[in-house]
Amino acid sequence: MDFRKGITLIELMIAVATLGILTSLAIPSLNHLRASNAMAASLNLFLAQLHLARSTAITRERHITLCPASSPTSCSNDSSSWAGGYLIFTDKNKNSEPDPDEEIVSYTTQSPRNIQIRSSRFRNRISFLPQGRAWFSNASIYFCHSQYTDLTRKIIISNNGRVRKEKVPPETPTPCNPSEGR
Repeated sequence: MDFRKGITLIELMIAVATLGILTSLAIPSLNHLRASNAMAASLNLFLAQLHLARSTAITRERHITLCPASSPTSCSNDSSSWAGGYLIFTDKNKNSEPDPDEEIVSYTTQSPRNIQIRSSRFRNRISFLPQGRAWFSNASIYFCHSQYTDLTRKIIISNNGRVRKEKVPPETPTPCNPSEGR
């Protein structure tokens, strides 16, 4: 046998070091990609629930409310607890609370771990009228990632019930950071 055609220990060490350097460069990008996908999933789920609430209000000709959920049948009064899940219910008496005789339309469990969902003006209820209009005033719901400020997004609900999303520049103050909240 001729062992001269194999690789030397130095060549093997160089190959392992090169692989280590390339891996260390790729991992942060993969973490950011994973965080970006979690943000998109959370944002799209919330958008779908807003559209469901609005379309339910129109088709059933009822007052429909979306709130942060403390359980599958009750709302939380904490405007910073949207990430714990949310609840859509018919609000016959317009008291913004799910009563025993009111139907629960949808219950969604919590968002991914590193995503905060906070509302502007400490809104903990979003209601739609039978005409599809939003009750009260415009609302903004912020989606912030605990590690990546460049992923911050915002959903805006106008008085006429239209919903849109937009990217928030990293230097913009948001309700996700209590020291900067607006």
